[in-house]
Amino acid sequence: METKGRSSMTMRKMISKTMPFWIILSSLAMAVVMVIAKPPAQAVENKFLPPLVETQPVQMQNIRVLIESQGTVSPRTEIILMSEVSGKIEWMSDQLQTGANFSVGDVLLKLEKRDFELAMITAESNLSQARVNFERELAESELAKKEWKRIKGKGKASDLTLRKPQLAQAKALLAAAEAGYEQAERNFSRADVKAPFNGRVRSKNVDVGMVVGPSVTLAQVYATDFVEITLPIAEQDLEFLDIPLDGRFIPKNDQPKVTLYIEYAGKSNQWNGKITRSAAEIDPQTRMLSVMAQVSDPYKIIGQAMPLKVGMFVKAKIEGKAFSNIVIVPRHTVRNEKIWVVDREGLLRQKPVEILRYERDMAYIIGGLDSTEAVLLTRLGILIDGMKLNQKQVEK
Repeated sequence: METKGRSSMTMRKMISKTMPFWIILSSLAMAVVMVIAKPPAQAVENKFLPPLVETQPVQMQNIRVLIESQGTVSPRTEIILMSEVSGKIEWMSDQLQTGANFSVGDVLLKLEKRDFELAMITAESNLSQARVNFERELAESELAKKEWKRIKGKGKASDLTLRKPQLAQAKALLAAAEAGYEQAERNFSRADVKAPFNGRVRSKNVDVGMVVGPSVTLAQVYATDFVEITLPIAEQDLEFLDIPLDGRFIPKNDQPKVTLYIEYAGKSNQWNGKITRSAAEIDPQTRMLSVMAQVSDPYKIIGQAMPLKVGMFVKAKIEGKAFSNIVIVPRHTVRNEKIWVVDREGLLRQKPVEILRYERDMAYIIGGLDSTEAVLLTRLGILIDGMKLNQKQVEK
């Protein structure tokens, strides 16, 4: 029994010592079987999918450059209204109130006329006396000529004998009397202060009962037949203006059109005008040259539009020079005067272009593009010349 127990113990010890060997051997056998039994490897081909991008076809077109500016509406004609004679204001029209409008020839105020009537009576009396004196001297001069002929005087008669100096004096006195009467008439008519043009009152400085004279300001008024807007032009835009820049008045048929617009009282308003001339000198503050826009009948209301009032601040678009074969693209597509395009094979290409000008978010290209190409609009993270692309064209 003791011998049998020792042999079983010896067996267990042998098994425990050889167990790791058998585990490793089994693992190696399983690995060999798995390697032999695995399927053969198949090559997988990675296909390149060109990215889908938006493009704009290159379309040549004829355009007219629009130059933007802004300015304040001001009257073309503005004067200080004064009386030509002295007197006391007897009556004043309601049209001579601040902001009121008037028409040419309207009587705006009247001065007391009695002094002018008395002056006319005196001038008329002086004129009558001068006429009688002239007629008398004329008759005496004729009589002196006849008398000289009757007595058959020898030699040439003197001017004094023929009463020529007296006649000249009478004629001069008559002319002075006529001038005095005309002046009295003019002063009488000037007692009524009339409107010199169609306009509006900016401010009124007098009232009924005041005594005024030629040095007293009655009111400040301006004409409403035209208004002007001074529009400063940036230096880079001057070359696109098709007008003389020396201050000359532009002939009517050559005046560029200008559109004025404003958002006022919650509504969009627009007026059409013309550029009549440029300023003769550079503004020392802005270093810009200005042009003058003119709008006729600014207070005439058409449809729902409001009148173009003096003092409004408006924006303007001026028609400049015309160009042909221009391609208009979004401004962001141009970098350093180069642009990415997709050719007819669908390949990406970078091309240098000639820029005419930029207007807001658009670029005007005058050279460098072909009508068979399309401008890349999509912003890609990687741009490689010759890269294949799928296009989705967007019409402008």
